[in-house]
Amino acid sequence: MKGVAARTGVYQYLSSELELEGPERIVNVYRPPAQVFAPESMATFPDKDVTNDHPDDLVDSKTFKKVSVGHVRGVAQDGENLVVDLIIKDQTAIDDIESGKAELSPGYLAEYVEAPGTAPDGTAYEYEQRDIQINHVAVVEAARGGKVARIFDHKPKGVPMAQRKVFLDSKKSRSIILDEEAASVVEDAVAALQKFADEESDRADKAEATKDEAEEKLEEAKKETSDAAIGARVKSTLDTIALASKVVKSFDAKGLVSPLEIKRAAMAQLKPTRDWAGKSEAYVMAAFDAAADEADEKDDGDDDKTKTDDSLKQFAKDAANAGTKTTLDGSAAYAKYLRGEK
Repeated sequence: MKGVAARTGVYQYLSSELELEGPERIVNVYRPPAQVFAPESMATFPDKDVTNDHPDDLVDSKTFKKVSVGHVRGVAQDGENLVVDLIIKDQTAIDDIESGKAELSPGYLAEYVEAPGTAPDGTAYEYEQRDIQINHVAVVEAARGGKVARIFDHKPKGVPMAQRKVFLDSKKSRSIILDEEAASVVEDAVAALQKFADEESDRADKAEATKDEAEEKLEEAKKETSDAAIGARVKSTLDTIALASKVVKSFDAKGLVSPLEIKRAAMAQLKPTRDWAGKSEAYVMAAFDAAADEADEKDDGDDDKTKTDDSLKQFAKDAANAGTKTTLDGSAAYAKYLRGEK
């Protein structure tokens, strides 16, 4: 029996069939006459296996006994079509064909080249199919090449001319076969629903993140406004003012609350020629600590001197009360005494 196995023109493929990245979509691929009728391509048809539906993979020496129902005897060009001569030996396949399952779909290897253009019939395409090497010809319910791709003398059963598989979820776990018009409508609806779901997921994630951030800020605010926290800040401010008063006598802390600003103001009064407003926090803190240490050391020295002066005064007072006389170790009389003179 003979039939059309392939034609020139634009074929439609799923992007996943071409191993393209991104969401699943329909890709138009042009099969130019120069490739379909290339002698080296047509020469791959004869003696190839015929299968009842496409097998899971290309037919090879390990699988042909299981999947083959016949073979291709020859191939010829007929206008824009390729006509094959088939021998079908399997009774189940013959019964299927007699029942109306008579469309033909080759299984092949080919090169897909990104070359956007417009076919002679006005259909736009993205890729061209080149170097077509036939592996088998399958008898199918709905061929990718349309109703023209079928065994002769078997009329179409009335199904739409072009059919394809439509995936109903992003994981490609659920699918249906629809005619071209219905498939486009369903794909648009699925894409719109998926986009809406993705946008809602993003909004939910952002809302959750905003909620978590707000809760963290609230907890921080609670900690900062607790009685203990307020007391600690007040103590820190008062301690800093006390230190600043050591660094700069008569230091005026009016209107200052932040320990950093108190220290900055103290250093500005202590060393007014420097631009303390432009200094970093670390610089101001280090300079203030050094000045405070210096002030503490000075205070300790003043206290020791005061204690010494007080002790001498008390000694003199005690000596006067006891009727003693002041003795000078370096007097001339003492020197004469040491020499034994009178």
